[in-house]
Amino acid sequence: MRILRHLSPSFGQFRWVVLLLAVAVILPTACLLWFMNEVVKSERLGVRQRLVTPYENQLAEAAAKVEEQWTQYCRFLERRPSVHFYRQLVSAAVSNDCDALLVYDEAGKRLYPALSADQGNQPSSEDFADAWELEFIKQEYQQAADRYDEYSRISDDHGRLAACIGKSRSLAKLGELDQAIDECKQRAAFSPLAETGDSRSLTLIANARLLLLGWTRDKPAYASLYQETFRKLLAMLYNANGAGFALPADDNLFLARKVLDIGGDNGLLAKNADLLRGASLAKLIEVEERSIRFAEQFPTADLFDGWEVNRLQPLQVADAPFYGVLRRTSRGTSVALLSGDDILRTLGDYTRKFQDTNIDFQIRDDTGRVAAGIDQTDLPPFAAQAVSRYFPDWTIQLFFKDAGILQKAADERIAVYTWTGMLVISLILASGAVAVKSIGKQIQLNRLKNDFIATVTHELKTPLASMRVLVDTLLEGTYRNPQQVVEYLQLISRENERLSRLIDNFLTFSRMERNKQAFQMRLVSPASIAETAAQAVKTKFSRGTCHFETDIPEDLPTVKADHDAMVTVLVNLLDNAYKYTYDDKRIKLSIARDNSSVRFVVSDNGLGIPRRSLKKIIRRFYQVDRSLSRRAEGCGLGLSIAKFIIDAHQGTISVESRPTQGSTFTVTLPAAPLTPPTPAPRAT
Repeated sequence: MRILRHLSPSFGQFRWVVLLLAVAVILPTACLLWFMNEVVKSERLGVRQRLVTPYENQLAEAAAKVEEQWTQYCRFLERRPSVHFYRQLVSAAVSNDCDALLVYDEAGKRLYPALSADQGNQPSSEDFADAWELEFIKQEYQQAADRYDEYSRISDDHGRLAACIGKSRSLAKLGELDQAIDECKQRAAFSPLAETGDSRSLTLIANARLLLLGWTRDKPAYASLYQETFRKLLAMLYNANGAGFALPADDNLFLARKVLDIGGDNGLLAKNADLLRGASLAKLIEVEERSIRFAEQFPTADLFDGWEVNRLQPLQVADAPFYGVLRRTSRGTSVALLSGDDILRTLGDYTRKFQDTNIDFQIRDDTGRVAAGIDQTDLPPFAAQAVSRYFPDWTIQLFFKDAGILQKAADERIAVYTWTGMLVISLILASGAVAVKSIGKQIQLNRLKNDFIATVTHELKTPLASMRVLVDTLLEGTYRNPQQVVEYLQLISRENERLSRLIDNFLTFSRMERNKQAFQMRLVSPASIAETAAQAVKTKFSRGTCHFETDIPEDLPTVKADHDAMVTVLVNLLDNAYKYTYDDKRIKLSIARDNSSVRFVVSDNGLGIPRRSLKKIIRRFYQVDRSLSRRAEGCGLGLSIAKFIIDAHQGTISVESRPTQGSTFTVTLPAAPLTPPTPAPRAT
């Protein structure tokens, strides 16, 4: 802008161009700044959507899988309970689906866990009273065995089984163990009633098999029978016979504990694990034991009337927190008891998806109790939704572990946009600056051309006007004497010489601009160049008070140069020294050798050059004093022509000057190898 202000007269010619350029730079920059501001506003929302949306999608996927899993679970609870509740129990134990199970028929009667007391399976003290007295009180084992044998012939299936077991016990107490084992095996433990009998019969058969295990244990002769009896007893547990009957839950639990003790020690349990259909006997015992305690708390189905179907209900069982889920059908009612770990397993799709290093999750039930995930957090959730329709009012919430992650992500994106915008703005401004600089140069060149035209007009007009006046005077014959005629002719000659030199400079400049200037390079003597230049200015320098001195030593090395072109350089330098030294002119031309180069030095005691103009004086058309009223003539091409010639000779030009203390110009050319110089034309 300083250049434009300085060149304000020429600026008017380019005003509209500059204004359009300003609009082309300022308008896109303003639009880009507005756009960046809008991007910064919306980027935070965009970053939140990009970070949160994937987790929201994962929540939706996990909810769908949990929904599907609980639909299957509720179908598991809908299985007909009258026959297959043990299969349900085994399945639950295998898959860890629940910790306890209650099953009721359509009338509300509990089917599982069914207890022996509920079914009247306890033996009456009046049955076989005299036989019991003989066995346990009088300890008359033979009479007791005979009495049990009589009862086995006249009783029903239950009585016959009980009598056979009593007879076997009595024989064992008599020491007739082999007879006792055979009696127990044939008539009780391996009875066909194991497949066709009812629950009471099954209890008696199981007791007979337990007795048989005790009698045959550690007896090699009965090893095969021992293993067979163990397998048959294990097969009765948690299973129904062909008639659809199973052991009462409390009898089953008692026998299961016995089997676990026996089979766990000798490896038979592991050997016959196939009978448990993949379940752990210890896990089955745990589930059945908890089911019995659960049944004691809810003996009938009407106690669940306040529960909503398929809705998790928090409750306490044996002072431990659990959740119950109720399922009703036309065939009955099923209630599953689940611990917090069970719930967590059923929600495994949530927990697996959100085991993330960046987030935490929390699942709360309908009472606000934390069911899974982190216990406490002060951070707000970034996503939340209902767990499933099977979990009414249950919610899952997601939290970023780093509270500032959204801000950091947004800042990173904003930084990218900001730096990109700044880069674009910088490019726009740089392009504008380049354009302004180009226009400034164009304006400056235009001004220089205008100044050049004015200067040329002035420089040509002045000598032409002087010559015209002198010629008119001579033609009119108004001179005083022949001496005055000679003086007028000398003045005309000098003005003609000045015009010739000015035109030569113009022609040289024109050839420089069109790269048409050709130089005839040959080995020449520096002294010859200096002497020719001194001879060319001798006449001019001899006028007035001008002291011109030359210092040209002998034995200087030759230089490879165009003799006439280098003479032009020195003449221009000497002419400038003469023009800018007004009173008592002292000008000196000297040559010196400096290692592998030759230096031509032109010094004067003239006006000097200001420091700010030292780097500009080489420019074409540049003049320190640009006014038309200046004392020194010229058009500002001499030094630029000299610089062009010196560059073509691979030399350098430098200047040292201070205002009022004169100037010293130094031209340095590389010295040529020592060969005879080419004779130069003699100056006339």
